[in-house]
Amino acid sequence: MTINTNVTAQPAPTDIATRARDIARRLPGQARRQRLDTARLEYGPLYTLAEIHQRVAQTLPQKIGFIRRAMFQPIESYQGLIPDEALVKYDDAARSGLFSAFTVVTPTYFSQKQVDPWIVAQVDAPSSTPSSPSGTTPRTP
Repeated sequence: MTINTNVTAQPAPTDIATRARDIARRLPGQARRQRLDTARLEYGPLYTLAEIHQRVAQTLPQKIGFIRRAMFQPIESYQGLIPDEALVKYDDAARSGLFSAFTVVTPTYFSQKQVDPWIVAQVDAPSSTPSSPSGTTPRTP
């Protein structure tokens, strides 16, 4: 009977976990999932573009003969007044690196803008079809 003197050291579980996280960061799908999970944890539930349209439009009371809609405008070109608290929240979210774009969404009847615009953030760049965004954060008044 012979005794095997070659001892192979198994990597510590923390080394495996660290290595797996590093590998996952290099895989686009895994990195996107991590960003979505982090955004959801830090900023609340995520919504699709269609859900945002619906939620924003529902903030307006129904009027006979009027269609409730939502107008989207990049925050960089938005000319309305943005409250200081919302600007600070926007800046914190922008610095987090989780979001690729920010938009101001305004409830409207037809094309008539109403009060109380929302700031929404996009988790990553849109796919080739604008109706299927990856996810956005909820309202920031």
